[in-house]
Amino acid sequence: MADSPVTFPERGALPSGFPPDVAVERFEAEEDYAIFESPPRSLEQIAAIREAMAAGRFDPPENEWRHLERTRRLLEQGGQLHLLALGDSIVNDTMRSGWIALLREAYPQADIRATVFVRGGGGCHHYRENGRIRQYVLPRRPDLVLIGGISQRGNFEAIRDVVEQIREGLPECEFLFTSGVFGSVDPRDDEAMAAAGHSGTGDYGRGLAALADELDAAYLDMTTPWMQYIRSSGVHPHLFYRDRVHANAKGEQILAKILMTWWVPEND
Repeated sequence: MADSPVTFPERGALPSGFPPDVAVERFEAEEDYAIFESPPRSLEQIAAIREAMAAGRFDPPENEWRHLERTRRLLEQGGQLHLLALGDSIVNDTMRSGWIALLREAYPQADIRATVFVRGGGGCHHYRENGRIRQYVLPRRPDLVLIGGISQRGNFEAIRDVVEQIREGLPECEFLFTSGVFGSVDPRDDEAMAAAGHSGTGDYGRGLAALADELDAAYLDMTTPWMQYIRSSGVHPHLFYRDRVHANAKGEQILAKILMTWWVPEND
């Protein structure tokens, strides 16, 4: 905040300049949790947001498709692919970017749909409890589960438990773990970012990558390219935030760009 050009409200967030323009179906969930479809943005709105945002660069993260063989086959050869994103408000922001609309455009032969299951501050230590996987995840029969956000608290045992619960009911389901983005740590500060409990540049990222290998899951460090984009943009990080922690519509598009570059290497 020391050099921020943005004044955030004490409570709540700045109004969005780009409210999502696609209505999505929402489903019944317990208090403090939300389940809904994605994407909530059209390709036209995504293009408009990108036209308005500061340009940046990042080193494309490499996708070797390790442990995503079935997902890759469905994308490239056609078939129904259901992605379920599990996590916190950062996962919510990631999915609100509309990147699923871009994935559909990139793989028109596949029938892609996505569901978001989120809780504010939600990590796998929440989802492992009270039969939530059995009640809310297994009946939706996802082919791929994305687990991410900044709220896992380094609880790798909880992530392992969630994966095992899902595999018990859906043995073919594949998994993608992603490191954290946004939050209150300055992305211009390497030391502070490495010490953050959700960062792909520190102990958490190394631990999450090791867990992915152990569980035959894919891993994507989103932290590093996110930091690179913000630094190379030449503008203060807060111009990509709607409050002190969360992305605004422009910040969401950084995440969409990273994901799409990973899923479609020639996408830039």
